[in-house]
Amino acid sequence: MEHPVAPAKEKPNSPIIIAVVIGPSSRGAVACELAKHLELLLIDEDDIIPTLQHSLPSSSSAPAPAVADSETLIDLFCELVIKIATTQVKKLDLGLIISTILPFHSLIDKLKQLADSAAARLVIVQCIEAQDATDGYQFEGVQKYTVDPKRFVAENFAAELLDKVAERNSTHLHALSLYNIYKPFTESGKSLLCKRCQEPISGPMYQCMACNEYIFHKSCAEDPNDLEVVRQSGPKNLRASKEPTEYEIRPEKQKRCETCELNNKDFSVSCRDCIFKTNMEGKFLPLIINHGSHPHPLNLIMMPTSYDYKFRCCGCGELGKSISYRCYDCNFNLHVGCVLLEPTASSSRHRHSLTLVYDSLEDTYWDNNICGFCNNERNRDHWFYYCSTCEIVAHIGCFVVD
Repeated sequence: MEHPVAPAKEKPNSPIIIAVVIGPSSRGAVACELAKHLELLLIDEDDIIPTLQHSLPSSSSAPAPAVADSETLIDLFCELVIKIATTQVKKLDLGLIISTILPFHSLIDKLKQLADSAAARLVIVQCIEAQDATDGYQFEGVQKYTVDPKRFVAENFAAELLDKVAERNSTHLHALSLYNIYKPFTESGKSLLCKRCQEPISGPMYQCMACNEYIFHKSCAEDPNDLEVVRQSGPKNLRASKEPTEYEIRPEKQKRCETCELNNKDFSVSCRDCIFKTNMEGKFLPLIINHGSHPHPLNLIMMPTSYDYKFRCCGCGELGKSISYRCYDCNFNLHVGCVLLEPTASSSRHRHSLTLVYDSLEDTYWDNNICGFCNNERNRDHWFYYCSTCEIVAHIGCFVVD
């Protein structure tokens, strides 16, 4: 995922952050680095619980302090956290970092109430190592991030965190990450459902790295995985190379997002969530693809045309907007239409088939800088079509595929 590198510290006008870092012992380093980078108070369960345990009144029949039961200690810990958090947020207008093994529901509920009353932002940072990501926690209405402690970089994550919490849900990009989970993924004893097929989650799955809203079976996120099928199916404008001016989706295929349903609004072409949900249920485009031009999986992003999110397509080099396949790690973006370009294509403009080339590092193409159709120079960093028989190259836009 792309991260800004500038120091990321809370600014006076930025939202107050209450971050709950959860997970095994490795979470401590994550919480400490995050608190240090954001210059926020850190409350660590590993420090508080032993102190509470040894400070409780001694039993009359025992010379040493009585060992309290775990439930009592947890209640005391949660009570202490809420009191400190209330002082930090309401009296000092400051955020804080809370490090705990488990995200106790009573604690999260009270922190949500505190955050709502003070216009603060509550987020959960779950520490899971990639190779043993076997569990997860879901809390309605709370933004969640999943991080690998071994790969955690506080500067990068803090910059992203401040950027994300400053945005509204309508600008959320839903970066999906793969987790190899081999048992039912549950929340309060109930199986979570795949947002695409509505069946219980079990086995490998994709989940949004910043929220609980989008969870998919691996097979559902990658289906249809045959790009040739995708080239021939789905609304034509969803497959357009450039920004679509409108979405020609039949009324019976249109799906409203939960927000629009709640506000009793019709399907909206300016609502990214409506378009995303329509694509999800209609399976017009895969959510995750593996493309020959890039070594990492690409994640489908759908943004509303009213939101000024722009990207530079790494295929054709032109600006794009609204719909992109993106690699977050490399800041690599492609138009949907560029993803679906034919690898070998014919045109009425040339008697031979041409092959799509993703880069021109090979000596074969080094001297072929002039487009055989428009006679203008091509950019070496952009894709092109190549005829090995005639040894000519063509801009993607110049080579009209029949």
